[in-house]
Amino acid sequence: MEDQGNIFGNAPTAPELVLDLLVADGGTLSAAAICRAGALMGIEAQVVRVALTRLLAQGKISRSGRGSYVIERRRHALTDAVDRWWRHQHHQLPWQGGWIAVIDGDVRRQNQKTWRRHQLALQLRGFAALSPGLWLRPDNLRGGVKAEQASVRTLGLAPQALVVRMEGLDAQARNRADRLWDSLQLPQRYSAMADSLQESARRLPAMPLADATRESLLLGRHTIAALLRDPLLPAELMDGEPREHLTQLMRSYQRQARKVCRAFLAQTNP
Repeated sequence: MEDQGNIFGNAPTAPELVLDLLVADGGTLSAAAICRAGALMGIEAQVVRVALTRLLAQGKISRSGRGSYVIERRRHALTDAVDRWWRHQHHQLPWQGGWIAVIDGDVRRQNQKTWRRHQLALQLRGFAALSPGLWLRPDNLRGGVKAEQASVRTLGLAPQALVVRMEGLDAQARNRADRLWDSLQLPQRYSAMADSLQESARRLPAMPLADATRESLLLGRHTIAALLRDPLLPAELMDGEPREHLTQLMRSYQRQARKVCRAFLAQTNP
């Protein structure tokens, strides 16, 4: 299959591939099956086995038998968020014009791992930087600021950051806040991704099983990653219909892709 860059995204790293496979499968996979999938992505078996060992040590996966692995959903908020990606948009409420702010000027940047987790938590919850040290998102999600505090901290927000509700932005700040997100480009991007999903769904049944597995893994993870980072803006800031349409298409595509992937992985089983 020809690599189509922005359509299929970058190939996953070995740890990402292991987690993708175990989340998507929902059950137990053997090391041999995971290594076979790694070969599709150009990842050597030894590299996959090192990733399995490290993920075990981190508590992100566990053994379910000799040489078999399963995801640990309950212990990791990010894995759970990926697993439940399609529920993301169900948390929206009508917007009353308020904002939720994260103030992180006191967060130290020296620890790169902690800082990356902090930034990823903000991205996954739809925050954008209004000014240095001040991140905003509309207060239009179920549970308000208390739920947002819990969600963003569970995902890795630095403990020094403050999460507060904000109202009363002046006209200049409100105008800047309204333009923090790609409210025109995101719907266009989602429409293009929807077209790619539909085209791939038509193509998969006629493709060699290995090629179909690779394509569905790459396109699926690329699409889900985009939807997980969607800021869930209210209708006043962005048209949500393209996102909703893409979500429904992705759910259907995921069911098809799982069948393809399981058929491919089953080839490694006794």
